Amino acid sequence: MTTELKEPECRLEPSDRPFVEILRTTPVETICPNFFALDHARGCSFSPLCSYCYLKDPYYDHGKSSAATNTGDLLDEVGSWIARDDLETYVANAGNLSDSLSFESLRPVMRRLIELFRTEAEAKGRPHTLLLVTKAGLADCAVLLESEPCRNIIVSFSVNSPEATRDHERGAAGIGDRLAAAGRLGRAGWRVRIRIDPMILGYDYAGIAGEVAELRPERVTLGALRADPGLYPCLDEKLRAPLVPAPALKGKYALARYPFDVRVALYRQAADILRPVCSLGLCEETPDVWKALGFDWRHTSCNCEGHPGHHPGFTPQAAVSG
Repeated sequence: MTTELKEPECRLEPSDRPFVEILRTTPVETICPNFFALDHARGCSFSPLCSYCYLKDPYYDHGKSSAATNTGDLLDEVGSWIARDDLETYVANAGNLSDSLSFESLRPVMRRLIELFRTEAEAKGRPHTLLLVTKAGLADCAVLLESEPCRNIIVSFSVNSPEATRDHERGAAGIGDRLAAAGRLGRAGWRVRIRIDPMILGYDYAGIAGEVAELRPERVTLGALRADPGLYPCLDEKLRAPLVPAPALKGKYALARYPFDVRVALYRQAADILRPVCSLGLCEETPDVWKALGFDWRHTSCNCEGHPGHHPGFTPQAAVSG
C-alpha cells in the first residue's frame, strides 16, 4: 500500500548555482568520503518534514523547497562532469540537499539522468556514479521500475524502525512501502543500498535490521541521531535532551551526539544481524566508534562511497585486527 504524500509549496524556477560541486567532509573529526553534490533541488516535498531533518536548519532556509527547471543546463553540466578524469571522487549524490525522488511529479528529470549515466558512464566504462538517496515508496520509484538497471546508478533507501517511522517520519512513504520498492528494484537488477539512519534512542532496531537483511542489499550504512548547531535548537526537546553538544573544532562545526556507549550499543544490535549479509559502514561517525565495532575506518565502506559492496560480511572493507 502506497502512502499518499502531500506536496507543500515548492518554487519551480531556474537555478544559477553550479549543479555539481565537491562536498568535503564536515565536521573534521568524522569518517566520511568526499562526494560531489548534485544540486538539482533543495528541500523536500514530503510533508511534514521528518522531525529530525537537517533541512530545518536556517542554513537550508528552514526546509523551504525549490527545484531547478533549467534541466537542460543541469544535464549538460552532469555530462561534462562524467567526461572529467582524475577526480578525487566519482560519486554525484543527488540526495544531499533534497530527497532524490520526491520532486519527480513536480519537475521530472530522473529518466533523462538515468539515460545520461547509461550512455556516457556505463557504456563507456567510466566510474562516475549517480547516488540516489530517498525515503520514497513504489509510486515515486516508478521511473526506476520502468527503466532498465544501470550499474552506474545506486539507489539508497533510508529506513527506520516502524515505530520511529510512525513518530518521526510521517510525511515519507511507510516503511513497508520503502522496503517493497527496495526489494523490487534489487530483484530487477538495480544496485540497492540501505541506510538505517538516524537510529533513535528508545526504539528497537532488531526487527528492521532483519527485514533489511532479507533484501540482501550491496551495502548497509548505520547512523545515529545527530544535529549540527543550526538544527540542534530546532529539535523537539525529547529528541534533543539525550544529545551531548560538542564544541567547534578547527573552525568547523561539531555535531551534537549521543554518548559513545549509547551509539555503540545502537549500532551493535543491527550490525550483529547484518554482518553475515553485506558490507557495512557508519555515517558521519568518529574513528573510535568504527574501531569499537570492528570496522576499519581507514577503508570506508559507507553509503556515499562508490565501489560495490563485498559479500558475505565485511571482508575486505571492514575487518580490523587488533
